Amino acid sequence: MKKNVIALAIASAVAAPVAMADAPTLFGQLNAGIENTTDKGTTVNSYASRVGVKGSEDLGNGLKAVYHLEWGVDIAGGKGATASESLSARNAVVGLAGGFGTVLLGRHDTPLKMSQAKDLFNDGVADMGKPAITGGLGVGEAGGEVRAANVLAYVSPTFAGISLVAAGVSPDMDLDQNLEVVDSNTEEANLDDAYSIALMYGSKKEGLYLSAAYNNYNIEKLGDPGAAGMDDATELRISAQYAAAGLIANLAWQEFKETDEDGTNIQAQVGYKMGKFMPKLKYSTSDFDHPGADDGTAYAIGLDYSLGKKTKAYIEYMNSDENMQAAVTDGASNDEVTSTVVGIVHKF
Repeated sequence: MKKNVIALAIASAVAAPVAMADAPTLFGQLNAGIENTTDKGTTVNSYASRVGVKGSEDLGNGLKAVYHLEWGVDIAGGKGATASESLSARNAVVGLAGGFGTVLLGRHDTPLKMSQAKDLFNDGVADMGKPAITGGLGVGEAGGEVRAANVLAYVSPTFAGISLVAAGVSPDMDLDQNLEVVDSNTEEANLDDAYSIALMYGSKKEGLYLSAAYNNYNIEKLGDPGAAGMDDATELRISAQYAAAGLIANLAWQEFKETDEDGTNIQAQVGYKMGKFMPKLKYSTSDFDHPGADDGTAYAIGLDYSLGKKTKAYIEYMNSDENMQAAVTDGASNDEVTSTVVGIVHKF
């Protein structure tokens, strides 16, 4: 069955290896910038720079083995000539692909994370999962942008533009953004102790794109000793996007329950490509479901400039208001935070 663009847009770690030749392919992204942030001064930072290898082996009879190994690289880390501990784990999976779809084992973004529309500020200070943008909503204050270990995932073939992605996650995990392993849980582990499912329609590159996704976490079994008797944590995301003739506009509605900060978050983005330039705008608002908390807002504006097919320069400004910051810091700070970044990104 011919795959449409949505199969490729789900995630490079899932769809791309199915179409690759047998030889391994090296890939990556180097993203660095000069950042000025309230009360932190001016620094040179790396933004989700990474390197990896991916590929496949034809097993015959329409079946392929697929693999994807990826590491984060902090290209701005270290002190002087001393290298920092710059490598970090990102998506790392092995699996089988065929007419039935793709089955993967390892470490991977949850289907809810994969379901997002195109984030025009992805990987930067206004990334849709940043606490400054969501007010710290979601498990691990990640705003739904979770990469999980111990994953069994399935990606369906595409039918009439619709694709299904589902994943089960066993415990032994801390609840940070990457769900890192911290301790062995004494309870029996099950692949439904955390699970994620997403339904997607259309293309993120052109035309209409729609998605709905859901995460469920058994908080007690996933490493939180204070969670005995708590309900499961749930995350729901609904996204819509339209892209045509250089214009891209999208909207995401998210609901988070039984986490450190229950509430809802709405993010709207628009960008318009004009030759080598692309101005872009993001607006985010969060409604916190606990007494005394006021709605928080954040916004970002930016301009991308294409230097080549794989290289761009950019400038971005982000503002997170006092209510967002009060939610992030549990009331320790209620001062607005701003960040300005001038950077460059190269992909290979």
